[in-house]
Amino acid sequence: MATTALKLLKQIVFALSTIIALYLLAALGGSLLPANQDWQNPDDGIQLFIETNGLHTGIIMPIWSDVHDWTPLIRPEHLQNPSRYGSHILVGWGHEGVYRNTRNWQELRASDAISAIFGSDDVLIHVDHLQYPQPYPHYRRRLIVSAAEYRKIATAIETHFVLDDHYRSQPSPGYGDDDLFYQANGHYNAFYTCNNWTSDVLQQAGIRTGRWTPFQGGVMRWFPEPGR
Repeated sequence: MATTALKLLKQIVFALSTIIALYLLAALGGSLLPANQDWQNPDDGIQLFIETNGLHTGIIMPIWSDVHDWTPLIRPEHLQNPSRYGSHILVGWGHEGVYRNTRNWQELRASDAISAIFGSDDVLIHVDHLQYPQPYPHYRRRLIVSAAEYRKIATAIETHFVLDDHYRSQPSPGYGDDDLFYQANGHYNAFYTCNNWTSDVLQQAGIRTGRWTPFQGGVMRWFPEPGR
């Protein structure tokens, strides 16, 4: 009986190891295959940034421009301290449990990881307020897009906000006094993560990025640091 149980345990471990290895290989391959391969970075346009904290990626955009205005959805009074309302916002989407409880890999809880892997409709939009951000090595990369591309990015993001009966977004406290979570829609799982969402938004606008990017590195590789 003990020999049979041990054999079964080895088979389970082998199967799980194989699944994880295949997933990681697929993630690498998907991040290397370009979507919108012919896209060209315009010489002039709207300046955005792609940022990572080592776990999540997001898109930095001006809170207001001639092309799009975020103030109807993201209001100063949503913040506990409205003076922290930024010139720009960093916007990401993800699993509620992971977002609220995990700012880095070391804080990831098993229950949140299991829920994220198998799928959940409990998702949030995370908004950080920033003041006139600049590129920064490793974690913030500059991106120039046309007005038409930016409109598509904004539209793709707006569709993920859950609105109340008066068409207002629904904020809740974030990590500090310069960020917030907003109720969102969508379905998170191992095959559509916060980083897939970032790439998906960019792909919808016709911007070149990896076809399948469940990890932050797969997103960031498409936006090299200046001089590289």
